[in-house]
Amino acid sequence: MAAGPGAASTGHSGGRGSSGALESSLDRRFQGVTNTMESIQGLSSWCIENKKHHSLVVRFWMKWLKRCELLMLLMNSHKHNTIGI
Repeated sequence: MAAGPGAASTGHSGGRGSSGALESSLDRRFQGVTNTMESIQGLSSWCIENKKHHSLVVRFWMKWLKRCELLMLLMNSHKHNTIGI
């Protein structure tokens, strides 16, 4: 599940040092999210618990959304090229 023991440890001081830890935690969470209810609820809960960092969460959300869109475009392009369309 995405909301584990590490979720509470990333949002402590709010200083510049914790920003890198928060970014790395966000990357791990978005990379590990699956289409299961537990995974999505875990990520959602973590986002709510860290709402004071909302701008960073939204930035990473958009980054991963664009990455997923790019992967889908590449896979579709590859599929069309392999079947001769």
